[in-house]
Amino acid sequence: MSFDSGEYLIFLPLTVCAHWLCPRHLRWAVLLAASYLFYAWYDIRLSALILGVTAVSYAAAVGMEHASRRRGWLILTVAACLGVLGFFKYFNFLGRFTSALTGGVWKTWDIVLPVGISFYTFQAMSYVIDVYRGKLSPERHLGYYALYLSFFPQLVAGPIERAERLLPQFRARRELSLDDLRIGFRLLLNGFFRKLVIADLCAPFVQRAYSAACPTGFAVLVGTVLFALQIYCDFSGYSLIAAGSARLLGVRLMKNFDRPYLAVSLGDFWHRWHISLTNWFTDYVYIPLGGSRRGKVRQAAATMVVFTLSGLWHGANWTFLLWGVVHGTLLTVENLLKPREPRSAAGKWLGRTVTFILVCVSWIFFRADSVSTAVTMLAALVSPWRASAAISAMGITLVDVLTIGAAAAALPLVDRFSDGDSNGDFTWVWLLAAIAWAWLLRLEAGGGNTFIYFQF
Repeated sequence: MSFDSGEYLIFLPLTVCAHWLCPRHLRWAVLLAASYLFYAWYDIRLSALILGVTAVSYAAAVGMEHASRRRGWLILTVAACLGVLGFFKYFNFLGRFTSALTGGVWKTWDIVLPVGISFYTFQAMSYVIDVYRGKLSPERHLGYYALYLSFFPQLVAGPIERAERLLPQFRARRELSLDDLRIGFRLLLNGFFRKLVIADLCAPFVQRAYSAACPTGFAVLVGTVLFALQIYCDFSGYSLIAAGSARLLGVRLMKNFDRPYLAVSLGDFWHRWHISLTNWFTDYVYIPLGGSRRGKVRQAAATMVVFTLSGLWHGANWTFLLWGVVHGTLLTVENLLKPREPRSAAGKWLGRTVTFILVCVSWIFFRADSVSTAVTMLAALVSPWRASAAISAMGITLVDVLTIGAAAAALPLVDRFSDGDSNGDFTWVWLLAAIAWAWLLRLEAGGGNTFIYFQF
């Protein structure tokens, strides 16, 4: 069940009502049942997979109370989570790679990637690792723990929540709050605006730019800038809908984006983009490898490992791997040069411009279907631009440009509205109107675009 589907617009209010109307001691059960229904809506067979991950990680955390078995339980959980993730996500990729090296023939299996698998396996691993480190006591209530892994607002595409933050909220005596309902609804409007009005409007032009047989430099430029806007509004839109849905239930999810395209450096960008994943890799990979505490060489190695793994986490494709390597390399160079953070307004805008350009260049690898396509796109940037031909091929009109530009320019206002910094009486009206208009356009076109991070 996708957030932008008609089913979800029925499912969410029914779940909110059932949650607040049932006795307090049974609210966890309502949320757990709703979460498994939400997940089974995609494919009921997927429920067995998340149940297995839940059972193994729950048993491991409880079993760690016996000191002699702690390391064994940790190894079992990490191996199980990575094994499940590896099979569904990387089995065919590794097989093709091995065949290419050996000259053999690999018969591709028809493996369907379970939605959300990269997110709930990482949550399970973080929970067991924290219990192993002594930072967290094992959760004895299986129902609460199962809800922690399957909580439907953040199940499919995050944020990757920590048990120390989410579990206490499920146990707390949450009361129905008009403030929570108001903020939750505002977050939902912000998320739907980003997804339906901006991301989905950008999507067809990005697709045409990246599927062209002979792309021109201008088409690559416009398509990549639009993709930067699309992926940001698509993923941050999902995160806001998740946060809004949870807030209606009295649960607060972490902030996953913080205006990343205002970053003045790549390091700053990664403190603002997909914050929960950045924090996960920092705590469980970067710091254990030495981080910045053991010299520049060790820091560079740790950075490259983290971003290589981050690229692979996004998908079994050489393009994602190269995207991670590019970011790791650029961030390593930045750490070695140690540029001072700009203080003047001109310096900050220069830093933002350079950072945005570097991020957009790396997005070419992320969006391209293959490495050869990415190379072709990069080469087109230094070829004759032929703007008129590119505009004609992409099918973009002045109305499209003005619509997308106006919607993007309105994002700061929408953010202030969802943060509660203004009463937003007029904002309510035009936000609802814009979302309704975008939804009608989607119905007329025969459907929309699924959230980009559903494939991860």
